[in-house]
Amino acid sequence: MPTVWCDRVRGGRESALDSESAISLACHLNDAFANATSWSGLLHTLANRGFFLRFEGVRLALVNEQTGLSLCTCASLGHSFSSLAHRLGKPNVMADTGRLIPKTTLG
Repeated sequence: MPTVWCDRVRGGRESALDSESAISLACHLNDAFANATSWSGLLHTLANRGFFLRFEGVRLALVNEQTGLSLCTCASLGHSFSSLAHRLGKPNVMADTGRLIPKTTLG
């Protein structure tokens, strides 16, 4: 059964997804968040599944790569930015978009 994402504006602590979609999405992505050992690894795994992360204000949001729609906060999936930053360190963020990007090595 396909999952339908919505473009509805969410409140302060509300997910933009209906409850069934939110649970399905959380189950689909939980291992990516739980098993990540670096921001680069997490971003790569999410990209393979069609998603990316960006800051919207002070919140870290999960975004559908194809539509560009912000689906929900990572906290609503059970993985707050503070818990991820504690485990993975400080992420690289594109200043003009708020999008998290993999760390690159210079050389």
